[in-house]
Amino acid sequence: MGLLSDPSISTQSKLVDGLARHVRKVCYALYVAGVVWFFCLALPEFNHGTYLSENALSPGLVYPEIRIDANRLAIQLLEELQRERKDHLSTTPHAWIAAKMNEFGLETHTHNYTLRYPFGGGKEYHGKNIYGILRAPRIASTEGIVFAAPYRAASSVHSDISASVPLLLAFADFARRKNYWAKDLVFLVTEQEQLGMQAWLEAYHDGDRDLDVSKAYLRPGNLPARAGSLQAALNIEVQDLEIDHVDVRIEGLNGKLPNLDMFNLVQRIMAREGIASGYKQAPRKKRRHMQSVFELNLRQMLTMLASQSSGVPNGNHGLFHRYRIDALTIAANRRATHATLKGSPGSAAVPLLKAIEGIARSLNNLLERFHQSFFFYVIVNNDRYISIGDYMPALVALVACAFVKAYLTWSTLPATNAELERAAGLVREQGEEEELDTDGDKFELPYGSVLIYLTATLLIGFLCNVLPLQQYFLEIPMGAAPLTTSVLSFLSLIGFILPFVVVLPPGGLELLHVAFLLTYGCALIVIGLLNFALGFFAAVLTVPLVVALETKEENSRSTLRNTIRLATLAMNPMMVIYVIVLAMTFYQFPELPLQKIMLRAATAAMDASAYGLIDSVIYGNWLYFVICTIFLPLWIICWTLALSKRRDYADYLDFDESPSTSPQPPKVKTN
Repeated sequence: MGLLSDPSISTQSKLVDGLARHVRKVCYALYVAGVVWFFCLALPEFNHGTYLSENALSPGLVYPEIRIDANRLAIQLLEELQRERKDHLSTTPHAWIAAKMNEFGLETHTHNYTLRYPFGGGKEYHGKNIYGILRAPRIASTEGIVFAAPYRAASSVHSDISASVPLLLAFADFARRKNYWAKDLVFLVTEQEQLGMQAWLEAYHDGDRDLDVSKAYLRPGNLPARAGSLQAALNIEVQDLEIDHVDVRIEGLNGKLPNLDMFNLVQRIMAREGIASGYKQAPRKKRRHMQSVFELNLRQMLTMLASQSSGVPNGNHGLFHRYRIDALTIAANRRATHATLKGSPGSAAVPLLKAIEGIARSLNNLLERFHQSFFFYVIVNNDRYISIGDYMPALVALVACAFVKAYLTWSTLPATNAELERAAGLVREQGEEEELDTDGDKFELPYGSVLIYLTATLLIGFLCNVLPLQQYFLEIPMGAAPLTTSVLSFLSLIGFILPFVVVLPPGGLELLHVAFLLTYGCALIVIGLLNFALGFFAAVLTVPLVVALETKEENSRSTLRNTIRLATLAMNPMMVIYVIVLAMTFYQFPELPLQKIMLRAATAAMDASAYGLIDSVIYGNWLYFVICTIFLPLWIICWTLALSKRRDYADYLDFDESPSTSPQPPKVKTN
């Protein structure tokens, strides 16, 4: 405060005074600069071509050794699994998978875990994973690589990926016959999608040693055997052995990404085997386009940021990143028409098996963890990327609007001595022989009141995280979605009413405005560093409203004030979630009438709130926590500022003799 309130940089300075008069123009210029910078990144001149920084990977330097016999084995295993699936419509054929791993010479183990569903009234669900370890013949078990395949039951509503397990087992049989492995190979088949993978990872690294079983929702159990320190992981999801293209999925939990070298490695190996692959790879019939390079790159960038912003991983690989294990998913989509080459049934699986072998042998060459390339990047095209040093200036320019306005707002606050001197001058102009008592009452900013108000808003956000999981609320006969939405709506209503109930003392709104701008800017910077997509989208959406908020009522017209209040209401986090879900529902179901779309969107938004809370307590997803603990308190403060009727600072030192219409004047003493 001492630096910001120094007289040499106060409003007496022409520069500060000029910027204060045009604060909106300055902030909007920064906003436009940030958005334009981001759009320019889609141009080839502003992004970079991909390359391998880790020379030890050496992709494609060895000839693949997998032959057609591995393909025949995969077909045979797939036929056997299809027969097993008829007897296990809603369960996993654990016995068959474990028997095949034992048959192929793997060190096979079973992992059991338990889920205590937060809204299940104490109900527990049990799951089981099967994994086999191929010990490295050339070195002690100090390092390992994971090859995982999720098993999806026949009754699942998701697409069938049953071919993943036979492909994984076929590669395991091939790897067992080779002696050049320098790392342990772990072949893992998980149950219940990401839940099984999360339980296995927790059991692998921690287990139940430091876990409070009575409070934990996911009890991972303990593994009977482990491999070395995991260096990398490859998740395999194959719809059919006859594939059309491979979609390389990289988004992980809370927007984390694998090292760029791993993505480039998969791309090069796939290209060598003649497989069409890439990030968000489209089917062949949809690859022809008439769009420009700029439009394609921009669409790819926005698609990736949209996937990252939710913090939900788009594959089992995304749960490895929190343990500093680089991982990605290769999702092989089936060919539209099963046109098989004559004399070679299912021959399309051979290139994919060769690609998996090439990836495994490159990862086997690693001498240390991935570290030389980028962990923060945006994929523009399959062979072009944007690094963190290129896209962060866009977010910095957006967030700078809040800091610039905070500084200029603070600079326009009058210093106490200056106000008293002006008051004394007014008294002397009235011809009264009085001297202002500068040692008496002074105009002070109400730091304590503002701090209490900020604490109250943070408390509301904290209760959003805690109350839905309290035993008293869980006993209410309501589903997870209605219960979570009801609690959030009630607390949001308290935040909506708070400005009507609590009135800050003179100067409190101005001080609250400065605190809001600083907190808002710091929050977006921190969120942007952890999850750039979430921070960038939040800044693009909210910065114009934050800039539009005025410190003094006389500087804003009535129409503008009403518009700001309506916009602030629309920026309520729950309203924003509903609008996003409504847009997605309208995009996916354009044939439905508007009333049904709005009703379905409301139901989906309620489900999203419950799923966000469940992901937070089970997987550690930050999105629910960020919305409740950061965005909701900031919205309450913004709503308070939008409703305020602030006066000029001179009104706080009004010298009207009528005590009923003006504040009390400063004390004076007569000569």
